[in-house]
Amino acid sequence: MIKKIICLFFFIFFTGTLSCFAHPFYEGERLSYVIKLMGIPVGTQILKVEDVIQEGEKSLYLLTSMVKTSGIASIFFDMDDRVESIVDGETFYPRFVRIKIKENSRREEIEAKIKENRENIKAFLWDKRRGKKWEEELSSSPLDILSLVYWIRAQKLEVGKKFEVLLLDIPGKFEPINFEVVREDKAYTYLGVFPALVCEQKNVKGRIRVWFSRDERHLPLYIQVDTSLGYLTAILRKVD
Repeated sequence: MIKKIICLFFFIFFTGTLSCFAHPFYEGERLSYVIKLMGIPVGTQILKVEDVIQEGEKSLYLLTSMVKTSGIASIFFDMDDRVESIVDGETFYPRFVRIKIKENSRREEIEAKIKENRENIKAFLWDKRRGKKWEEELSSSPLDILSLVYWIRAQKLEVGKKFEVLLLDIPGKFEPINFEVVREDKAYTYLGVFPALVCEQKNVKGRIRVWFSRDERHLPLYIQVDTSLGYLTAILRKVD
């Protein structure tokens, strides 16, 4: 249950047509978060722009994410989840995604290659744990839980705007999710208090909210999920 909630932290949002993308981040950027359950630290997450790769005239971004439980929480639930996403430097749609799950005795590893042309969009998937390969034709360009964060940071956010995304997750399924920018607020982080826009996921059990900074970087500052045990939060601790 905790794993699903933590992953939902980064099911942020996407929609619409392509626009002129600004890049509100940089090569080497590293965002560190403390994850708390009912105010008690239970883990950490690190998001990083690892590298910029040149492919002919195109630039690709190598993005990584790592989520780990820590302290007493790791005794009851040992998690080490990692995501790697290589995305187009203009659209931020992924070309390649690797998701590795290590949670107690559970192990999962999915790889996906996304190929687009004028006629169709296809995903070529490989479930490495089960030795299964398949392909799937998609109705729109997908995002994964990691590229989604960076895609939305490049968007123009304003109260009332609604978003929809086709999201890739374990075990290689594509699911539509919806979000809306619902209000302006303040986000309380380890770095201080910042003006923010609150985005809320719709039509899910347990309300999910993300506070994005109102500056040009649109940093995900604070994330909150309602659970039966209380609020689960991810709080920005450090930006490198």
